[in-house]
Amino acid sequence: MILQEYRALARLSRLGSQCLDTRVAASLAFNLARVSSLGRPFTTSSELTSTLIPTVDTSIRHRAYATKAVSRPKAHTGRTTSAPRKKAAATTNEATTSAPAKPAKKSAAKKAKPKSKSKPRTKAKSTKARKKSKKAKAAPTKKKRNAQTPEQKSRLAIKELKVKALTPPKKLPYTAFAVLLAEKTKEDRRPVGKGAESVTKDCGTKYRSFTPEEREHYNHIANQNKATNAARYREWITSHTPSQIHEANNARNLLKRRTKSTSWPKLQDERLVTRLKTPYNLFYTHRYRSGDFAGMKVTEAAKLIGSEWRGLSAGEKQPYSKMSEEDSARYDQEVKAVYNRDARHEAAKAA
Repeated sequence: MILQEYRALARLSRLGSQCLDTRVAASLAFNLARVSSLGRPFTTSSELTSTLIPTVDTSIRHRAYATKAVSRPKAHTGRTTSAPRKKAAATTNEATTSAPAKPAKKSAAKKAKPKSKSKPRTKAKSTKARKKSKKAKAAPTKKKRNAQTPEQKSRLAIKELKVKALTPPKKLPYTAFAVLLAEKTKEDRRPVGKGAESVTKDCGTKYRSFTPEEREHYNHIANQNKATNAARYREWITSHTPSQIHEANNARNLLKRRTKSTSWPKLQDERLVTRLKTPYNLFYTHRYRSGDFAGMKVTEAAKLIGSEWRGLSAGEKQPYSKMSEEDSARYDQEVKAVYNRDARHEAAKAA
């Protein structure tokens, strides 16, 4: 009986070598060694098979599933052959989880997709370049739009002249009626331009009904304001150089001509150089101060003096010409001393 059982074991080992791989054969060999270690004979072959077959079946099942997963490596999974050997020795359950390689390809493909978004950047750059090119093309049109009309040019010139003309400090009311009007407006707190007519009427009626004491009071305030105005004006004039005041007066003359208004009087400064006197100017002052044209308008007197000048001979005009030459020497010296520059007529002579 014992020999028969060992023969059956030998047959099973042959079958294991033919049908199973090395793992199953190793498990059968382990079981055979266990049977031999028991040291008791088996009465029947069914006992032997009952001890050995279940282990063989389980190993065959696991091996059958594993062989299906191992037969796939034809498709390249992207894994290198230098993987650690510990994973090969893992259980069959771990092999099943690591077997499918398709999801990895999908994830790699998904990761690779964002690289294709580089095209919109080029489009954005192209749009930016187009915008820049459009702006560069539109630049000449802006210059055309900014072309100033003659009216705009005259306005800008007037603004520049106003800056050069210099604005003196505001004056305090220097008459009794102006002082009364200022007090009335402060009491009523009315803005300028609203109800001004009614205020002036009330002030007129009150001013005409002044008592001597009230009139003396308002005249005293007006005289004080005159003195303060003069002091402020002198301080403001001396804060500027004579050349600045001279340029301001020239700008004021131009503003009078362009705006046709008398609201640009000359700035009074004793440091300024008086104008050069021509022979006709000297003759005009001499004749006008003689008293022959008293009670006449300035225009009428100027016409008569001009006709007299044209009727004079060269000998009669000679003394006035000598006086103008002397005055020109004075003018040159004062211009150099005050304005620190040469006179215009000297520059014309040098040219």
